[in-house]
Amino acid sequence: MNLEKHRGLSLIIYLLSNVFYIIGIFIIYKFLFNLHYYYLFVTIPTLFLFITLTIVNFIKIILVIISSIFGRNDNSEVNNSLNRCLAYLNRTCKYVLIGIFTALLTSIMVLDVIFCVRKEMYLLLSLSIVVWILLYYILFRVIVKMIRKEIRL
Repeated sequence: MNLEKHRGLSLIIYLLSNVFYIIGIFIIYKFLFNLHYYYLFVTIPTLFLFITLTIVNFIKIILVIISSIFGRNDNSEVNNSLNRCLAYLNRTCKYVLIGIFTALLTSIMVLDVIFCVRKEMYLLLSLSIVVWILLYYILFRVIVKMIRKEIRL
């Protein structure tokens, strides 16, 4: 996002999303000790996801505040350097979130396989394995395209 325009709106959006992420962290943390251990496969990557998004939004809030303080009176050097920092932060966050999403997808796949074997639904197990392989193929294909695009830049 361009830091020269809509600083107040950006700050409000980042603050609201931080509040939602902190509420999500609090809810997941409260459920963490009361859940069956099967659900820990899903709650722990989701907790890491919310923590990562909270940290990234907190850094963005700091960048917007710095931009609003030092970026006045046509001071384009500050805004240009903060835009580069924001682009680097977004790029780094994108790869971290892909890793967390892959861990979450793997956790859900493990839970699905355990559920199908426990309930002796082998036809559903075979169909779900095909779907999971297809999802992983699509995910890794997108990751490879992103890495190729990043290398070309």
